[in-house]
Amino acid sequence: MKPNGKVVAVVVLACAVVGCSKRGDSKAKTTESVQPKAVEAVTPSPAVDGEGFTGTPAPKITGPVSYADGEAAYRAKNYAEATMLFEAYTTQKPANAWGHYMLGLSAWKSGDLTKSESAFQTSLHIDPKHMKSYVNFSRVLIEQKRYDDALAELTKAGEIDPESATVQRLMARAYNAKGDFDQAIDAYRMAIALDGTDAWSMNNLGLLYLDRGFPADALPWFAKAVETKDNVAAFHNNLGMALEHSGRFVAAATAYKGALEADPNYGKAKQNLARVEAVKSGPEEPFDLAELARGTDEDRKVTDETRASK
Repeated sequence: MKPNGKVVAVVVLACAVVGCSKRGDSKAKTTESVQPKAVEAVTPSPAVDGEGFTGTPAPKITGPVSYADGEAAYRAKNYAEATMLFEAYTTQKPANAWGHYMLGLSAWKSGDLTKSESAFQTSLHIDPKHMKSYVNFSRVLIEQKRYDDALAELTKAGEIDPESATVQRLMARAYNAKGDFDQAIDAYRMAIALDGTDAWSMNNLGLLYLDRGFPADALPWFAKAVETKDNVAAFHNNLGMALEHSGRFVAAATAYKGALEADPNYGKAKQNLARVEAVKSGPEEPFDLAELARGTDEDRKVTDETRASK
């Protein structure tokens, strides 16, 4: 679907916009320059994006280990230790797909992408329908910039679970990284159609439009992301960026203040707020978040109808 919004000139330089990815979902970048890139959610436990590879040096493993041993080390973010424990566990239980899956996660987090890839492949050899292995294997591939390989794995995952918004969101990430923006937009729209609470896909879709110079198309998606999950400072900040690019400086200031309410230490929003408050602008239409968010309704209806026709 092609964007149709009209670019509105802005008299100030745009400040940084937050971006990320669900990994490395990467993938998660914490800051972006004037040209924002898509972000992914950062979530706790196995499928995590954007966390650093932290932990303590791994001890030598002696004697038998349990799955719980490895999982405890993983949850404590001792990823090198978790990798060694799950290596030992998979030697003891070579037919357990979950053991290889957790080895893949742990190795990924400890920075050993080769070992991670091998573990996920083994898990999928044992259980060809192991969705979590497909999903996280694709994240490892995206981190390596192997986007076509990631899309191939995600296509298999989508055949197993056509209702997975996560699969569509990751496909959008891969398409975006390849420069296939229309495909990325369609995949984000499908993710939102599958999960109407997927605020990160809404935010990422807004970033795609803003990155291409269509703030008017970005606005409703940022507003919907804020409306859906209002405690994420990045969503408020990105909404402010789209408003600022549209010449609505007073409204942008309101959005930046919202970012600081969500996170008082959010430096980008502080800089952005100071900048727009220094701009002398004329009268503006009132800032109405709900009204902006309703701009996605017709778009989502069309996507839902397209999905239902397949």
